[in-house]
Amino acid sequence: MLRRMDEATPDRRDPRHELGALGEAAAAAHLSELGYRVLERNLRVGDDEADIVAVTPTGAVAVIEVKARRGRWHPEDRVDRVKRGNLVRLAAALAERADLRERLFQFDVVAVSVLDSGTEVVHWPHAFDASGTPW
Repeated sequence: MLRRMDEATPDRRDPRHELGALGEAAAAAHLSELGYRVLERNLRVGDDEADIVAVTPTGAVAVIEVKARRGRWHPEDRVDRVKRGNLVRLAAALAERADLRERLFQFDVVAVSVLDSGTEVVHWPHAFDASGTPW
C-alpha cells in the first residue's frame, strides 16, 4: 500500500517536523533545478518511507533520502545500513508499478544545512547501490 506520510499524520507542528519539511522543500527545489521531476514526497510503502521519489534527467527513478539540520554537519553519518536497506526495499516495491517497471533505479542523498546566512543544499546522486554499499 502506498501512502504519503502527510496524509497519515495531519499535525506536524513539532519543530523537528518543521525543519524536515523545510529541508524536503529545499531539496525538491534543488532537484527540480537539476532537471529532476518529483513524483512523490513522503511516500510510505509498508513500514518504509522515502522523502522524495523523482525521475532523473536520464529517466532513472531516484529514491531520495533528505537530511536537514541546523548548522554545518556530516550527513553521510546519518544514512545508516538500516535506512539504506529500507530504501532498497521500498524501491523494489516501486519497481512493481506498471509505470516504473522498466526503469533503472538509483539512491540519492540530499543534505540541507540551515545556516544563519541561508540554506545550503548538497546532493549526492548514486550515494549507494542496491546492495546497501555506502557512498
